[in-house]
Amino acid sequence: MSNNIKPPKSSLKEKIYIFLITLGMSSIVYFIATGLTEKREEEIEFLKTNYSITRGIITKKSTYKGHNIRVKYKVEGKLYEESDGFNISDKVEEGDSVYVKYSKSMPELMITEFNDEFNN
Repeated sequence: MSNNIKPPKSSLKEKIYIFLITLGMSSIVYFIATGLTEKREEEIEFLKTNYSITRGIITKKSTYKGHNIRVKYKVEGKLYEESDGFNISDKVEEGDSVYVKYSKSMPELMITEFNDEFNN
């Protein structure tokens, strides 16, 4: 007995179906990513309208699937811990002190000095 069993070839209809599924899933990922980016940009613009600056402590640094830090800071006696991105060239370590720009009306909205929008 020979083991010359070959899998059946995909038909054109199956190939089109797989292409359309791949295209659909890629579109979904694109629109989710675009929506999140736009939301973050709107939050930063809102923050810039009425902000204050304080110091915070970096509690966690992550370089997996992007570069972000978690920062703990205090506003009017209440502690907040939020995240923001940083550039790979920034020298950032857990425990470092960092400037935080936060919204006075929504203190959970913040950016750190490592954000490109901090000085704009």
